[in-house]
Amino acid sequence: MGFKRDVHIKAPVDVVFKVLSTFEYAPKVLDHIESVEVLDEEMTVGTKIKEVRSIGKQKQKVENILEVVDYEPNTSFGTYSKQNGLDLHYSYTLSEIEEGTDVHFVGTIKTKGIRNLLTKPVINKIIQKEDGEHLNKLKQYVELNYKETQE
Repeated sequence: MGFKRDVHIKAPVDVVFKVLSTFEYAPKVLDHIESVEVLDEEMTVGTKIKEVRSIGKQKQKVENILEVVDYEPNTSFGTYSKQNGLDLHYSYTLSEIEEGTDVHFVGTIKTKGIRNLLTKPVINKIIQKEDGEHLNKLKQYVELNYKETQE
């Protein structure tokens, strides 16, 4: 299971890639991200990132470790995380066009264990609710702060 999204952002591909792949921007772009800490010195395939999110109506804090599995500057970016029987793979492909940047996103959700298998539709719905609008929020942030992100 999973979901796909596409968005057009009126900004150069290097600016969009910078905001997407520089995790310090995440709490500014997404209100459910509490904090982010890059655990390695350099952003590349294999880099690990610790993320704290507020999930659900009760705003339960959940800590997660993401691993960068695809890092091709201005072209593609992907992360993988595994937690409590859930494997999440988020993949982004960026294309520079005359009016800015097109971003294609694919989120893949795999479950392990009987409990997660039985509740997979609910889990998928929760994840889509939490992350389903993140490209629109990325677009809004980049277009509003385009000049700032170039510095």
